[in-house]
Amino acid sequence: MQETDILVVGAGAAGASLGYLLKQAGKDVLLLEMLDAKKKNKLCAGIIEHRADKAFTDIFGKTLAEAGLVTMPMETMIVRHDDYEMSHTMPKKHQAVQGTEQGSVQDENAQGFVASLRNYLQKGGKMAAKMAVKKAAGYEPGVVSYKALPRKHFDDYILNRYLEAGGQLMDRTTVRSIDKERQVACCVNLVTKETFEIKYNTLVGADGATSIVRRLLTGKRQSTTLALEAPVPLTLRETVIYLRPADHGYFWYIPRGKDATVGCVYHKLGCRDSEIRKHFATCCEDMGINIENKIRGALIPDGSDVLLQPAENCFLLGEAAGLSDNFTGGGIHYALLSSKALADAFAGGGGDGGVQAAYYKAMKPHLDAVHKNYSNANIYFAAGGKVVEFLGQKKTN
Repeated sequence: MQETDILVVGAGAAGASLGYLLKQAGKDVLLLEMLDAKKKNKLCAGIIEHRADKAFTDIFGKTLAEAGLVTMPMETMIVRHDDYEMSHTMPKKHQAVQGTEQGSVQDENAQGFVASLRNYLQKGGKMAAKMAVKKAAGYEPGVVSYKALPRKHFDDYILNRYLEAGGQLMDRTTVRSIDKERQVACCVNLVTKETFEIKYNTLVGADGATSIVRRLLTGKRQSTTLALEAPVPLTLRETVIYLRPADHGYFWYIPRGKDATVGCVYHKLGCRDSEIRKHFATCCEDMGINIENKIRGALIPDGSDVLLQPAENCFLLGEAAGLSDNFTGGGIHYALLSSKALADAFAGGGGDGGVQAAYYKAMKPHLDAVHKNYSNANIYFAAGGKVVEFLGQKKTN
């Protein structure tokens, strides 16, 4: 039997970030990864918004640029709904905020967008749109900034920092069963088929939306939605979103440097593969995109089933915890924020309430945001369509 203080299952952005922070604090930690950690390429649009950018700097002490991660700013976004489309120019000016590159200064284009939206709300905008603007989780037009980069570059950097800090990693290894009383995980090497046990003091599930740790500890899977994605040649520098309010979802084309990614997610369709692929193909055809690469699919949380602690001395991070924004699809920042919050809880000993209480307290605002966006999804998607119709113009083919 092997032994470790903290056993982390999943070596993606959440697990490796936590591992890095724990090693920096002098903790004994072991990461397990079901795939080949250095070869795997997670399905992800690759959007890095301001919260993820700041969380990255808080964890590693460097901005993305200082870490050598070249991003592509998302300067113009085109949102389409039915026969209408709306173009919005993102802010180009930024000023330093808490030592990061991010900023909140609105340029003239952004202010013009805000003025148009305010005019719509004041002169007959539907109540749904008013509520959407009021309740949206901290997103103000022209305030936030977005960048994009291939997700693999991002994950590789984090994993390498963990390994450089002296972290241990077992590739191609997964958990077969968990004995909560003995605090022992029975594991299997997927290459050799060898089984062995690992004794732990704390178990952390950072193994994604289909988390094995979560399933073994709770006896069920969380509610998920199927997302599709494929890399394509860079044909436009603008980001394009096809909003589909009826199905609570969208199709995206996102430039990210040397190439772009197209993908879609529709929460009301859940995992109906054939219907989702039909919408995916229609949007690609409308943009004149021929998919030459394999279309990949992955399950993502729908935000309805968030769980931070499935058992005593066990915690969940990122998508394994169900942390995903139903409206925006954001997930990277939740992976980083939850890993930082749990590492801080370990470092502080949790105070009077222990690690569990400290972790929950730090994550409470983010849990509220996830719940709010899930609960208000009908309002947000319906309002989004109405705003595009009001502020946009008829598409020209």
